[in-house]
Amino acid sequence: MMATPKIALFADGGSAQLAALDAVFQEKAVPTHVFDIQLGGPGKPGVTIDPERLIWDGVDFHDIEAVHIRCMSINTPAAVPALMNAGNYAEMRATYLREQEYQSVTKSFFEQLSQRNKLVINTLTRAYVDHDTKAQLYQKLADAGFCVPQTVMTNCPERAKAFFNRVGAAVAKPSIGIGSTRKVSTHDMERLGELAKSPTLFQELIEGDTIRVHIVGDKVVLALRILSAEGQVDSRTDPQGFEFFEMPEDEAEKLVKATHFLGLHYAAWDILAARDGRYAYLDCNPGPFILWIGEKNTHAVFSRLADFMIAYTQSGDLQTAYRAVTPCKQSEA
Repeated sequence: MMATPKIALFADGGSAQLAALDAVFQEKAVPTHVFDIQLGGPGKPGVTIDPERLIWDGVDFHDIEAVHIRCMSINTPAAVPALMNAGNYAEMRATYLREQEYQSVTKSFFEQLSQRNKLVINTLTRAYVDHDTKAQLYQKLADAGFCVPQTVMTNCPERAKAFFNRVGAAVAKPSIGIGSTRKVSTHDMERLGELAKSPTLFQELIEGDTIRVHIVGDKVVLALRILSAEGQVDSRTDPQGFEFFEMPEDEAEKLVKATHFLGLHYAAWDILAARDGRYAYLDCNPGPFILWIGEKNTHAVFSRLADFMIAYTQSGDLQTAYRAVTPCKQSEA
């Protein structure tokens, strides 16, 4: 008789990354439920939230003890098209309003699971708010004593100039979700008046190596130096490969502390091992894309994530789940 699954995995329908994680659970002979996270439309999941039960796509979550969410999938475009008439504007607005309802239901579902002592990796009400409001994220981390680049968000040209004068070389980066970081050029300095169209996030340019750090529970399980071309500001844009990076013990402990400070059980951080000795935090990804680090590295991270979730389903105790996680050795990377 097949055991009742106690682990649920969520992503877009057909997600290759979720399939890779599920394959690790199958290797460990642990059954799972795999769900499409998107609501709305033919063939999409039904959902129920009430005081007695939480149901997704026909499955009552009473017996589910641990949940992994690949990411929050948004059905609306990130930007409004440049040219719109009244008809397609109304259509886009209706789509946007429907999406708000879908997001509300989805966030509520996972928050309720967390409130019922289920392990949710990671709740959407907290993790993605920080990921998508980066100006406040940097200030929050700085106020808590963690190292972040000097940062300003502004639509005021004079404020931007004052910042550049103070820090010297600077970069512009997205303030929400994902996107590329690029160096502020002389041409950009000549166009600062365009800031009035939208506030922009600027940071001091820190020279050093970008390190992708994967955390599961209370451990740095794998840190990788991202190899990139000389002069490449955003090493994620065109990575040339990865190599194992040994995090100093005190810096690893700080990063785990920062992860828990943000309410996360699992994360992939982008940090800079700066030439001046700092370890500066660039970004924290609560539902990170993993496949880009290669099959072997992906399996190493997912194996630790699976061990963490399995241990929690068996014990119901975070400390026990923490002890089930072991860092990767260099030979595994």
